[in-house]
Amino acid sequence: MPDLSRYTTPLSIWTGTCLYIKNHPGLYAGLLSPGYSEDDLLKAIKKQAREVLSPGEYDTFRKAITALRKSTAVSVKKENLYRLLFVLRLNSDTEAQNLLMNYLHQSELSARSLDEFIIISALKLRLSWQSACDIRTRYKTLITTQPLAPDEIAEGQTAEVYYSIICERIKSAEDLCEYLDCPENIAFFAKTCNTQYLALFDDVQLETLYNGDNEKIVRMYTNYGTLERERIKDYYFSLYGLPENEVLALTGIFENVFMSYDNFCLLVQRKRPVNVSSGTFLLGLIKKLLSEDADASEDFYVNFLDPEEFRETVNDILIYFGFPVLDPDLDTFDRLVMDTYNECLSSHTDVSNASFQQLFLTSLRNTLRELAYLQR
Repeated sequence: MPDLSRYTTPLSIWTGTCLYIKNHPGLYAGLLSPGYSEDDLLKAIKKQAREVLSPGEYDTFRKAITALRKSTAVSVKKENLYRLLFVLRLNSDTEAQNLLMNYLHQSELSARSLDEFIIISALKLRLSWQSACDIRTRYKTLITTQPLAPDEIAEGQTAEVYYSIICERIKSAEDLCEYLDCPENIAFFAKTCNTQYLALFDDVQLETLYNGDNEKIVRMYTNYGTLERERIKDYYFSLYGLPENEVLALTGIFENVFMSYDNFCLLVQRKRPVNVSSGTFLLGLIKKLLSEDADASEDFYVNFLDPEEFRETVNDILIYFGFPVLDPDLDTFDRLVMDTYNECLSSHTDVSNASFQQLFLTSLRNTLRELAYLQR
C-alpha cells in the first residue's frame, strides 16, 4: 500500500526558486550573507522586485511571493512568473528556460505565443521589465486577438522562428517592433504551445478539431493506422483511464494534470488557450510507448524493464516536446509515476516488456483511484 500522503502536497514555486538561487549564488551577491535563511531570501527578492517593477506590479508580486514563502499558496499566475524572470535579472532566455523547466517544473516559454515571443526577445536583448511591458502594451491588441490556432500548424516551427528570427534578425528593441509591425509576420503566432498540443493529440486528425459539432465527434487514428470516428469523451476516458467523477476528484491534487470533460472538449477543439502540462502528456505517453520486440528500432520504443533506459527515453521525449524532465523530488505527479514504476518493477521481475507496460498502467490508475477516493 503506497503512502498516498507523498502525493498530496503540491510542488511549490518557492521551493524551486530557493534551489535555483542556491545553485546560482551570483544572483544575490552582496545582498545575502553565507548561511542566509529563507526569510532573508524573501527580503532580497522583494528588495530587487521594488527596483524592477512598477509600484502597482510590485505590490501584486510581493503578495504572491510572500504567499509562496508562507505556504499559503503553491503556484502563481503566469504574469508573476514572467516578472520573476526579470526580478532575478536573468541575462538570457536560456537562463529563463532553465529556471522554468529544471527548477519550477513549468513548460518552456513558447515563441509561438506573441506575448512570450516578446518576453523571450526582451530577455535575449537584456531589456528591462518596463521596456518589455511597454512593447507588450504597444502590441496588446495583437496579443489578445491572435487566434487560438494558426491556419497551418506543424511540429518544429516554434524552434525555427526562435533561431532564425530572434537570434539572427532581432538585435534591438527597434528590430523587434519593426518585425511585429509587419502584418505578414503576425500570422505565425497563436495563443498555444503548439508543439506540446501536437504531442498530446498526435493521433487526432487536426482538421476536424477546428469545427467540433454538437455530437463532439473527432476523427482519430487508432494505433497510428486506420482512421475511425470516436467521441471526444471516449478519447478523454482513454487518456485518463478513469471515470469522470474520479478525474474531477484528482483535480484537487494534480490541478494541472487532470481536467473536467467540458474543459477537455475546449482543449481538443482549440477553443481556449492550450496549456498542456507535462503530467497530462506523461499519462498519454506511457500508454503510447512501444514495447513489442518488433518495434525495437522505432523512436518511441522503450524497454520498461530497464529503469535507466526507461527514464532516459521518457526524458528525451519530454525535452523534445518542450516539457521539463522527470523530477520526483520537485513534482508530486512525477513522484507518483516513478514510485509506481519502481514498485511495479520490483514486484514483476519475470514478465514480458509489453505485459509490464500494462501492469504498470493498471497499477498507476489504481493508485490514482485511491487518491480520488480520499478527496471525496
